[in-house]
Amino acid sequence: MKKVLFSFAILAVAAMMTACGNKSAQNAEGTSENAEANDDSPAMRLLNSVPFTEEGLVSMVTTPEKGTLTPEEYEAMYLAYSKVNINENTMELEKNFVSKARNTAFKNRKNPENYKDILKKLMSNASPQVRGQAITAATGKLFGAKNSEIANDLSALQNEQHPYVLKCGVEALSNELKDPEVAKFVLALVDNESPFVRRKVAIAVGNSWSKGVDGVKDAALKLMADKDENTRKLILSGVGKLADDSFVPELVKVLNDPAQEKFHGDAIRGLSTMWLDYPFHKNTSKAAYDATLNYYKKKPRTDKVPSWAGISAFSTVAEKEIGAWKAKATYFKPAEFAKVLTDVVNDPAVSWLAAGPAAKAIKGLCSKADAENLKKTVEANTSLKQQKQMLEAIERELK
Repeated sequence: MKKVLFSFAILAVAAMMTACGNKSAQNAEGTSENAEANDDSPAMRLLNSVPFTEEGLVSMVTTPEKGTLTPEEYEAMYLAYSKVNINENTMELEKNFVSKARNTAFKNRKNPENYKDILKKLMSNASPQVRGQAITAATGKLFGAKNSEIANDLSALQNEQHPYVLKCGVEALSNELKDPEVAKFVLALVDNESPFVRRKVAIAVGNSWSKGVDGVKDAALKLMADKDENTRKLILSGVGKLADDSFVPELVKVLNDPAQEKFHGDAIRGLSTMWLDYPFHKNTSKAAYDATLNYYKKKPRTDKVPSWAGISAFSTVAEKEIGAWKAKATYFKPAEFAKVLTDVVNDPAVSWLAAGPAAKAIKGLCSKADAENLKKTVEANTSLKQQKQMLEAIERELK
């Protein structure tokens, strides 16, 4: 009998532990039910006084147009995000009407004087949805974040674990890595278990604002080998913004590996930023240019290698800036460039989709006459299976 009672006791304890574990998992995911139940603030009471619909949220704001929102109205609108689920497959908020309602309700109304204090408070809200939205709203992007904004963000994020909030935090601070504390925070997430966080880190690292920051190069190299394909694509295409020729051999390794053909277009985008730098045309790199041409010269070719999509990376130029760039980029030889792309398009193995970007690149970086010569060679090449589609694509660019 004692053995039976002991067994029941073990089962009961196990059940309690399982229940606690499930509750912890729910809390870790940031479900908002408990947060809402424990929040009896004036702002939450205001939110709960209206239906959770777009119309309901808009009706919650009774301040007249051109008036100043009450602190409760302002806070309640951000608390509404606690009622929106986070999609675990995208780590984004599920489709919702809260932002639209907020824009409608806040239009033609002024923020309360203490709105920054409200957002700072919301950064420690029990709901990760609210924390993430508060960080996003509190951090300036267009003209850069202020020192006070950076300090508030870092303070709120120092013990943060939820991937949605971390993702929002990295995104908000992605142009601020020259601040040593921001760099320390962002670069420490290069090994974060969430691929959604690492993708944002890749964008922050592959960023012209991150040039010369200690630790950025090592982080970029690590991200280039990330197990998440989207993270790798983001860093391969973004690393050119660092304007560092030491990355060229790493990008060439990708281009020389047929097994990595799905990343070739991204590697070419990285290289093209180094040697062409559209739309600014400030960077120049002979090493990156040579690597690009060598890739497109290499045979045998297939319908996927070389990447036809990669040609799009250097097919657009800013007319006002390109002249000054050509004066600096003495490695660029129009005749050689046009010849290589013409040879690519006229290879029967290459996808016809290469024709349009190649014609655009030749026209923009060389001349319209060179692009017309491309058309003539395609017209004369009867071995091209999709000659008609190629000619149509070239003609569209010539027009």
